Amino acid sequence: MSLIKYVLMGVLALGSSAALAEGGAERSKQFWENFRLSQEQVHGEKDQAVASSKAREAEQEKVVKK
Repeated sequence: MSLIKYVLMGVLALGSSAALAEGGAERSKQFWENFRLSQEQVHGEKDQAVASSKAREAEQEKVVKK
């Protein structure tokens, strides 16, 4: 086979794979958004954990001062 045939086969392969991958980025973004929401439901929000750790530190300081 000549070089032109290989180039043509490569162009067709890339073109067909691009057509099959349509919408892939949106599905990936949607998956990660749903994953983050499910993790927030399971573990709570990030700020909530920081606030509770600060409250624990404040309680420990009160105990140490007494």
